[in-house]
Amino acid sequence: MKFPFFSIIIPTFNRAHTIRVPIDSILNQTFTDWELIIVDDGSTDNTREIVESYGDSRIRYVWQENQERSAARNHGISLAQGEWVCFQDSDDQYLSEHLEVLYQGILDNPEYKVIKSSLIIFQHGSEIARTEVKSISRYDSFPYQNIQTTSFHYSIFSDFKFDERFFIAEDLHFLIKVGMKHPVKVLPNWTGIYNFDFYQSGGIGERYAINLVNQRLCLDDILSWNTQIILPYIRRKRCLNPILLLAGHFKRNQVLIPKAIFDNLVTFFRFPIAYSVTVFRIIYVKAGELTGLYSTKNRF
Repeated sequence: MKFPFFSIIIPTFNRAHTIRVPIDSILNQTFTDWELIIVDDGSTDNTREIVESYGDSRIRYVWQENQERSAARNHGISLAQGEWVCFQDSDDQYLSEHLEVLYQGILDNPEYKVIKSSLIIFQHGSEIARTEVKSISRYDSFPYQNIQTTSFHYSIFSDFKFDERFFIAEDLHFLIKVGMKHPVKVLPNWTGIYNFDFYQSGGIGERYAINLVNQRLCLDDILSWNTQIILPYIRRKRCLNPILLLAGHFKRNQVLIPKAIFDNLVTFFRFPIAYSVTVFRIIYVKAGELTGLYSTKNRF
């Protein structure tokens, strides 16, 4: 039996309206030695019908009771037959050369078990930013953010899985854990598109409180064991969390505002410099947006 070179895993939940985006981009790859495993995390829409309509033997659909993204990804890992494993989200896409670039990067860098290209970030159909291709610094989130263009040699999953306690920032949690043992090779190519939606990306949509509480738990867990990798970024992200929660309460649940103010004070005293920098950046961004005098590059 011939096994594919890449296994691509997509967790999804009620994304029938977007699931064709990643599937079509994978079918359009110039490198064709892959399998696609779509793990449906308990959808109640017509996701199954859409996936099965493709009729491609390389695409496998698997349904499970709702357990959130980390469990869905781990399920996909257990089914993967490829030598290298990739992850994609149910509303993002690869450019046609993505797998070809990764494949060549793997051949050129046999000492690496984690190889990553870069992302183009879109909002409302227009490009707003690109992730960096420069060498990693302790201040940068890259390449420990956005797992969509990263490929992992299957052997690393004997030591690492996604922590199923977390479903927000779980990819960051996983990548930092892996990165503490395995260096990440960053290729100088932009080969994926991340479709940014503030209200669906840990912002202040309808599930804002559930999402932000889970993100806080995840970030605090990272801070409990991570002593070196991108700590300034993690602290700023942790400081932004109670600010977003407060904003969400102002919009949706005013009775919780006093508790959120207290949480912000606690966070300020825990991380005074990082919290102050985060607040200043928010004011700077909002001032530019409101006045129209300037816009901030790579604000996300």
